[in-house]
Amino acid sequence: MVSLISLAVLLEPQDLKPAVLSPRRIKAADVPRLADLYLHAYADGTYNPNTEKAADRIRAIFEGARGAPIPEASFLTADADGNIIAAIVTTNRVLGDHGSETAFVAELFTHPDHRRKGLAERLLKHAMHALHRAGHRTLAVTVNIDNAAALALYLSRDFRRLTQPAENN
Repeated sequence: MVSLISLAVLLEPQDLKPAVLSPRRIKAADVPRLADLYLHAYADGTYNPNTEKAADRIRAIFEGARGAPIPEASFLTADADGNIIAAIVTTNRVLGDHGSETAFVAELFTHPDHRRKGLAERLLKHAMHALHRAGHRTLAVTVNIDNAAALALYLSRDFRRLTQPAENN
């Protein structure tokens, strides 16, 4: 059984320092290559999709299966040869029983050969900055509790555990 934890952060402007590999917004033409990256990114974990499942999952996210996509806050990083090596996809999702929408990290993944280089953090900062500029107040994410690297990333960016409001008696 997979245990998940939901985290959230209040958005504020981010310090976006120039980098050799600068993120750019995801375009529709990138979706097939994102599916390929997704396949490689999760090949060594508990979720091991095949090519068809990876393509279906990425396509479904961009079709709204996990909330309305937020294109202005969904980014990718490509290497010098144009290969996509990391990506973040954000969506608007309804959280809780009150029906309020919040920005959500639908996916954040990095090719295994490019991990531990700060790419995911840079993408997350760009998404947070873009969401803040677009008027969003909060960003949430759900993470497998066994994914120590992901938890460390989000906690280092001031994400905190999302809790349900107490029931009124």
